[in-house]
Formats: sequence, structure tokens, C-alpha cells
Amino acid sequence: MEAQALFFQQIKEKLEPHTSLVDEIENALSLSQDSAYRRIRGEKELSFSEIQKLTAKYGVSADLAFNAAADNIVNFRYNPLDHKSFTMIDYLAVCRDTLKKMADSGSGDLIYAAKDIPLFHYFYFDEIAAFKMFVWQKTLLGFPEFADVSFSLKKVDEDIISIGKKAALEYNRIPSIELWNQETINSLLRQIQFYAESHLFMNPEEAILILDKVEEYIEHLRRMTAEGMKFMPNTQTIQGTGKFQFFNNEVVLCDNTILGEHSGRMVTYITHNSFNFLSTFNEHICQRTKGWMENLIRKSTQISTTGEKDRNHFFGNLQAQVKKTRERVKFIVAE
Repeated sequence: MEAQALFFQQIKEKLEPHTSLVDEIENALSLSQDSAYRRIRGEKELSFSEIQKLTAKYGVSADLAFNAAADNIVNFRYNPLDHKSFTMIDYLAVCRDTLKKMADSGSGDLIYAAKDIPLFHYFYFDEIAAFKMFVWQKTLLGFPEFADVSFSLKKVDEDIISIGKKAALEYNRIPSIELWNQETINSLLRQIQFYAESHLFMNPEEAILILDKVEEYIEHLRRMTAEGMKFMPNTQTIQGTGKFQFFNNEVVLCDNTILGEHSGRMVTYITHNSFNFLSTFNEHICQRTKGWMENLIRKSTQISTTGEKDRNHFFGNLQAQVKKTRERVKFIVAE
């Protein structure tokens, strides 16, 4: 009955923290409280019609639970960005809610193997977030409403910024390990330069302004790394925020895989098409991911709280990359 227990675990994770699972099942299936308990404990098998009702009501996957024990069969949750059915706001709301549940559990942590700047970091600075979300929707996703639109900081979607910042605040509450290398900021820098070269800034000077903010972001990241804590820029106190361990990984270019663990259970997030996430609780995948990450951590250099010389060298190189991009962009703007 392990599969049935996993099925109910999925439902529990969909509920608000103080909502009773047994009350939910009792109401959803029109059962007595004792009958609901027997199903949750695995003493009574769910019928096919009961599974149908629960999957429809809570949006959970029976396959995810019933195939969980098979090492060579892995089921993923996948809800890709779409300009109609799953917008950028919907995407960020899911991120916010998932992180909030993890943070509220009090026992959550994350390991982020970063090929690109982690999503939640963009929202430390509104200008960077606005640009990055625009690039995703216009250039990478090709949303039709962006087809003939150039980027402008005067036309920022404040709802996206607001909900993204809330997701960042939740991320800051969770103890995390991040694995970076010198390539991690390249995607953002290349996109700024590409937009400048392609005349996709309504005001070309905004390309330089965003690079200014990238420099500020790197200094903020340096401060978080030195403190070993995550917090928003211009914050006077960092109490109550999550522990932050930062590693310089010179071994391999990572792929934005995230391993989360809370309430004694692991979940793996694998990126698809740059930013969409495939997620699974499959124990075999999670254990493999954990082993791979732990091995990579052992071969990387920790530059948070200790290793000041290595830390200064690492962030000095990041700032040098920004400086080179600024020189190129200034030349483009001047033309």
C-alpha cells in the first residue's frame, strides 16, 4: 500500500498547512471519518472511482504514486508556461506557493546546481527581473502579444514583479546550497548585449542601466555569501532568513537542477526548455540526484562565510565579465 500512501501525500502537499487531510478525504468521497482514516492508513484500498474523484479535485497524479517504486519508470509533473492557460504570473504563483510550503514546514532545504542565475535572484532587483521576464516571454517563448514590442522599464508588468518578489522572499527563508561557476551569469549578459545589438530596447540607455543593476546584484550576492545568509538588498537585519552556502564549481557546467527536501521527503526539479520545470518525488531519481550533488559539492570550493581570498577572486571575475559587456554595449549604444 506504499503507492496509496504516496498518493495521499501528494494530496496533503496541495492543502494549506493547517487543513486536515482526513476531513478533506471525508468530504471529497462522502465517507465517514473512520472510512477516510482507513484509506489514508492503507487499511482499505481506494477504488478506481475514488481515485478518479481525488485526482480531479486535487490535480494530483495517480501514475506518480503507483509507479514510484519502479526504478526505470519515472513520472514527472509538468506545467509549461503558456500565454493563455499558464501565464508568467501563474508560473511564479506556483513557485511562491511551493516555496512557502517548504519554508513553513521548518525542515526544508534546497540544493541548486546553477547553470544560470537562480530564478528567485532576479527579483532582488526589479530592473533585472523585468528584463529577464520580458526576454523569456518575447524571445524564448514567442508569446504573440510581445511580437512587435521592445523592452522598456516604463512598461513593466508590476503584477509579475510583485509575485516574483514574494517568491524570492520565500526562497530567502529556506536554507540553501548553491553551486555556481564563472559561466552562471553569461546567459543574462548575452541577452542584454543581444537586445542592444538587435535594437530591442525602446531606450538604448536602459541596457547600461540594467548592467548597473547587475553590478549591484553581484555585490549583493557577495555580501550574502560572506554572511552565509540570504536576504533582500538594502536590508539592515538578516535575522530569520535562510542559511546560504555558496560553492564555486569548476568541475562541470550545471543544468539548473534543484533538489528539495522537507518533512522527510525529497523532490527533484529538472529544467526543460530553459526555465520550465519537470518535478518528481521518485525516490530513485531523488537519491541519484542527491548523490550527484553531494559528489559535486565535495569537488567544489566553498566561498561562503570562509575563503575570503577565493570569494574575492570569484566575484572579481564576475564583475570583470560585466565590465566587458558594458564596454560592448556602450559602443553599440553610441553607434
